[in-house]
Amino acid sequence: MDYTCLLCNQLEAVTESCPNCGEIMENLGLLQDFYDPYSPYLDQEIYQDNYLQNDDDHCVHLLACGKCGYEKFSAYRRQWEKTTIV
Repeated sequence: MDYTCLLCNQLEAVTESCPNCGEIMENLGLLQDFYDPYSPYLDQEIYQDNYLQNDDDHCVHLLACGKCGYEKFSAYRRQWEKTTIV
């Protein structure tokens, strides 16, 4: 079974509002991408450390408000991807 993150693959957009000002927050990317300069190029499994549900079933994204600068980490459940062989 393959799972995919809808945010990582841009199949879904962030619709969460900023708790400070109400603006729609922006997805800045995966939490792992901010660990070190090489982390975006490494396998995600290296960084599965249970930080805010960072595991096989979730992707943790950094969300930020462009208006007031508020930032937060949010875990998004990966969806099952049906693959067919033709």
